[in-house]
Order: sequence, then C-alpha cells, then structure tokens
Amino acid sequence: MSPLLLAAFTAALALVGAPRLASAAWVLRAPRLAVITWITASAAVLVAGLLTGLTLLLYWDRTHDLVKGAWHVCLDALLGRHDRPAQVAAVAGLAGLGVLGWRLLASGYRTVCGMRFRRAQLRLMIRIAGVPSSVPGATVVRHHEPAAYLMPGPSLPGRHADIIITSAAVARLREPELSAVLAHERAHHTGHHYELTHWMRILAQAFPALRCFQLGRRQVDRLVELCADDAAARTSDRIDLARALVSLAQPPTTPGRGDEVLAVHGGDGIERLNRLLSPPPPLSGRARGLIALSLIGLLLTPIGIAVFDRYTTWVPSIFSL
Repeated sequence: MSPLLLAAFTAALALVGAPRLASAAWVLRAPRLAVITWITASAAVLVAGLLTGLTLLLYWDRTHDLVKGAWHVCLDALLGRHDRPAQVAAVAGLAGLGVLGWRLLASGYRTVCGMRFRRAQLRLMIRIAGVPSSVPGATVVRHHEPAAYLMPGPSLPGRHADIIITSAAVARLREPELSAVLAHERAHHTGHHYELTHWMRILAQAFPALRCFQLGRRQVDRLVELCADDAAARTSDRIDLARALVSLAQPPTTPGRGDEVLAVHGGDGIERLNRLLSPPPPLSGRARGLIALSLIGLLLTPIGIAVFDRYTTWVPSIFSL
C-alpha cells in the first residue's frame, strides 16, 4: 500500500502542484519564500522516491524490529525467503534506489565540473582583458558589450562577492545605477543563489523526463533575480536599478553571459522592470505562516505515508491492551 500511496503523492506534486506553483501570483510578493517552496517541493519528490524504493526493498512484517534487522530483512526479501511478490518488489526497489543515486551523483559531478570550468574560463578572461579598476568591489574587463555578473562558485564564509563588470557597462552606467548593479550582484552572493540554482540544475539534469524539475529550475532562476532586486532596492533606488537593467539588456554574447551565471540582466526582464517600477504589496504574515506550515506538511507527508502500514498493524494491538 505504501509504495502506491507514495507514487500517487509524487505524481500529484509533480503534475499538479508544480504547475500551480509556477503560475501562482503570490510568488511576486514573496520571491524568497517561493524559492524555499520550490526547494522544499523538489526535496519532497526526492524523499518520496527514496522511500518508495525503501518500502519495496524492506519486508515490513509484524515483528516491528525494522531497524534492528533491516540488513537481514533486505537480504531475505531479495533472496525470495518471504514470497515471490516480495522478492520482485525488493529487486525493483533496489534497482530504483540504485538508479536514483547514480543519476544524482552523475548530475552533481557534471554540474560541479561545469562550474569549475566556467570559473577557470572567466579567470583566464580576467587575466587577459582585466584593467585597473576604479569600481570598488568589482573586476573590470575590456569588452564592447555592457554586462555585469557574479563569478560562479559557492558562497563560502569570509569570501567576498567576486563581481565582473565590463568596461562598456562602466562607461554607460551612471554612478547610482552602477551602485545598484553591484548591490544586485552582492545579493546573489549573500543569498547563496548559486547553490540554490545548482541544486535545481542537478535535479533537472538527473531526471530530464520529470517536467516538475525542469519547471523548478526555470522558476528558481527567475525568482533569485527578484530576490536580488529586492535586496538591492534596500540600499539603492528602484528607478536606478530599472535604468541599469534597460542599459544592460543585450543578447548574451559576452563570455560567461549565459544562464549558468547570475547576471544583472537575468530572469524575465519585463517582469523585473514592472516589479521595480510598481512593487507589489508584501505577503501578509498570516499567509507566510500558512505557507510555512504547508511546507512542513509537504516534507512530513511522504514519511507519514511510508510508516502508514506499520501504524495500521499497531492499532489492533493497542486497543487489545
């Protein structure tokens, strides 16, 4: 029963929950909470998949000594010592867990290697085209296109934001606009946005057939830009950031200006402009609390489903006391 319920939960979350979240209007009012929601939902799908494999692999009998004898229970099920259906389920569960783990590890390895390659590529560009910088907190490189972006890499404690800006951007932007751009990129660093986008990218690459992960990757890429806009607006004027966004809106032909880097031009430009010029009202505390409770329930639901069969076998013994 538990594997079927877990599969139904995963399907409902992937096919119904993810599209509804992507089209929800409240995410514009609380983009940071929306990012947390996407990360939590993706984790719930992974947990449900993991527990589906475990519940198929482990033969849960009425002894309830699951933790004590889990290894022997797995071997018994795989060797067919319980019954034929249990053996088939155990083999399917073990295969599912193996595929899940392998695809996650392979995707994580590719993502980390790709990030290191892009970082090395940008470092080489800085050595070749870097110029003495009059912009505090940023490295200026000679290029005819205006661009500004954060160097790919983890936001480690004590590491300052490694921001790259082109000479064309410095020449085009006024001082308040340049300050807003730098604040936007620093917000990506302090908000650990690379880690968040890489998590969704790993899932999307590991399971390309699951549309919810592809949708989640695009939405998190979009939402972290809104989060950085909000953070920059606390120290800079929104109109200055909007003007800078228009000035830097060009086709991504500058080295590093793809969707793999967090650039000031990233995300949905029209949506960001409208939101900067006409900021929506913040989400109420009550609504935030309800969403937070829903996220806790979302993570606990697959765990509750996984132990459902064991609890149903405990109920008669409890009432017989």
